[in-house]
Amino acid sequence: MEKRIHKINSDDNYVQLELPALLHKLSELLCTPYGFTHLENITFIKNRQQVEKQLNEVTEMVGLIQGQHRIPLGETADIRHLLDKLQPENSFLETGEILQVKNALQAFGELSRFIKTQRSSCPNLCIYADRIHGHHPIVREIEGAIDPQGEIREDASPELRRIRRELYHAEREKKMVLLRIIKRYAEFSQDDIVTLRDGRMVLGIQQHYVNQVNGIVHGTSGSGATVFIEPMETLRISNEIQNLKIEERKEIIRILQFLSGLIREVREDLFFSLENFGRLDFIHAKARLAVEMQAAAPQISAAPRLVIQQVRHPLLLLKMGHQNVVPCSLSLGDNFHTLVITGPNAGGKTVALKTVGLMLLMVQLGMHIPAHPDSVVPLLDSVLVDIGDRQSLEQDLSTFSAHIIRLQEILQQANNHTLVLVDEIGTGTDPREGAALAIAFLTELTERKALSIATTHHGELKAFAYATEGVENASMEFDLETLQPTYRLQVGIPGSSYAFEIARRYGLSETVLKNAESITGPDKGQLENLILNLNDRLQKIESERRELSIKLSQAKGLQNLYQSEMERLKREKATLRQQAAEEARQIVENARAEIEHAVAEIRKSKASKEKIREAHGKVGQISRTIDSILAEAQPAAQSLETLHTGDIVWIEELREEGELLSEPDVHQRAWVLVGSAKLQLDTGKLQKISKDRAESKFVFKRNEGISDKLEGGVLPELDLRGMDSFQAIEATDRYLDRAIGEGWEEVRIIHGKGTGVLRRKVNEFLAKDKRVEEKRLGKWGEGDTGVTVVKLRR
Repeated sequence: MEKRIHKINSDDNYVQLELPALLHKLSELLCTPYGFTHLENITFIKNRQQVEKQLNEVTEMVGLIQGQHRIPLGETADIRHLLDKLQPENSFLETGEILQVKNALQAFGELSRFIKTQRSSCPNLCIYADRIHGHHPIVREIEGAIDPQGEIREDASPELRRIRRELYHAEREKKMVLLRIIKRYAEFSQDDIVTLRDGRMVLGIQQHYVNQVNGIVHGTSGSGATVFIEPMETLRISNEIQNLKIEERKEIIRILQFLSGLIREVREDLFFSLENFGRLDFIHAKARLAVEMQAAAPQISAAPRLVIQQVRHPLLLLKMGHQNVVPCSLSLGDNFHTLVITGPNAGGKTVALKTVGLMLLMVQLGMHIPAHPDSVVPLLDSVLVDIGDRQSLEQDLSTFSAHIIRLQEILQQANNHTLVLVDEIGTGTDPREGAALAIAFLTELTERKALSIATTHHGELKAFAYATEGVENASMEFDLETLQPTYRLQVGIPGSSYAFEIARRYGLSETVLKNAESITGPDKGQLENLILNLNDRLQKIESERRELSIKLSQAKGLQNLYQSEMERLKREKATLRQQAAEEARQIVENARAEIEHAVAEIRKSKASKEKIREAHGKVGQISRTIDSILAEAQPAAQSLETLHTGDIVWIEELREEGELLSEPDVHQRAWVLVGSAKLQLDTGKLQKISKDRAESKFVFKRNEGISDKLEGGVLPELDLRGMDSFQAIEATDRYLDRAIGEGWEEVRIIHGKGTGVLRRKVNEFLAKDKRVEEKRLGKWGEGDTGVTVVKLRR
């Protein structure tokens, strides 16, 4: 299932695709020797779950990097040879070596703690962080015994403290004795300085006074004029000092053995920790490369189906910058398995081949690819390549012979889980025979359903691709006005080599050109003209389609706005009528009171009962009329049994709409979301209204001169430019609900081009949102990569 990295530099397929150069770029981003080990052992993975796991790890690390976190991955010394040195039981490390281990332990602990603090956003990385142990107690023991300069501290042990104090006093005593001796032998001394020779303090005596000093000679100066003598008076003290230094060294060794023993006890665990430390370094390097390339994790397909959108060649991108590399998009494995690319020289055909091959290999190495995250990449058994001149003088092979041998090797290995990339197929021999061989070769691959891409200049292959099921034409676009390639891949249209046009641009004699055109014959010219006309018509149709799409969206937007405005006016009319009825009710009540008062007066004046009944009847009729008007103005009430979680309700007391968050309880009370507040209200006072009557609380801007002043309307465009990633995702989340509520089937999210970070963040959010049925980047004329077109789920 896996192939080792040592094959990459020797496998001609990978070398032709420039994979070693890409991995070299990756190696430059590693921080530790342990990360280099993981790069050396990198593997091509064919298991979908493992690939997705590694891609998710890189995604999490990218999130940490883009979150402006300082990831503690500085340069760390390799301690593996020190751990090997500790394997024998009685072995020990010197102070400098122990400090290297301590520094590594501190680096382990710092990285592990940092990753764990981000556990919620990087659960996959935390798996490695949990396996890394900083062994803080051992670090404390080392720091307590060895100072940062690599010296054993005096208080490392009571015995060492005693020895060093005695050593200090002995050396001080010896120095005082020597100072007294210097005064005694001042006339014989070369100077009054005490010199250290072989670890002993000596006097510098002039050569011809040597016999005047009682002591041991330890050597002479370079000129021989000075003899270094240790006086007999200091010999006892010197011996005592030497013995104390021997004791000191023994005690230091004992301390080093103790510290080394602590490290030895966790030796296997340290190997395990540095393995996971290196894994995080390796993931960090992949993430740094992904950020530099503005790359993303694609979707993984177990089936042999390839859909690459807006992909750029990684090495060109790193060299020239994201904005200076033209992206291309293509698919294989759905309607066709073989793609024949034609077009002028230096038009980008070979780059397109290499890009596709690199994308597949990068994914199988657990790397993000510089393509749109909606791209689909399969896990294939192999990538078989024939690119470049394979002429070999040593093997006595011509270019054509070498290509034939390689094509035979490809046919021996190709199957329906193989990607085949062949550059300039059928060259190096008679054009007609070469074209025939190329057609036969591609026919065989197509029948095997191997994913295949071939570039060519042979006109016969264009006709073959047009007439053969499972094969499709493609071409590299060429600007006839400037006679320059645009490097854009056009699937579905054959291309021309533009040989005469290019030759004319570079000044070839017009006589020669006309001669050449007559030799090619009218059929050749007609075919070229047909291709040019097709290209021209396609561009016009595509332009018209984009204009119609924009106008249709504008029309839908206006229709929605007018419907929304109509609903608003209806609600306003009902409200005004209700207010009028309320005022009328008040008038009637006042009138009723006056009438009752009048009736009372009438009774006092002994009016007839018939007159009184007549007055009451008129008042009752007025009251019933007003009640009828008020009932009509009220929203249609629903019975309590029809209220359910998620319903939109009208709260008359608040004059607001809200969303029911819970079912009514036994007391007929329920929680309602009103704005951003949650209230528990009596459901008897709630009236269910249709969701499509709910007014939008946000007004979104719309380009193309369409008015956005009508309140309550949600347009089919959301402009995120100027927002940061968090604000943009929050705005998009709110907007999708309102767009669905307004009945939009398709909307446009405007994020701009810029650095691509906002586009990537928004697309990652949309890819996981269940409200989104499908999405794509805008085409030319729709805003290109600055716009994402979203089809909403009904």
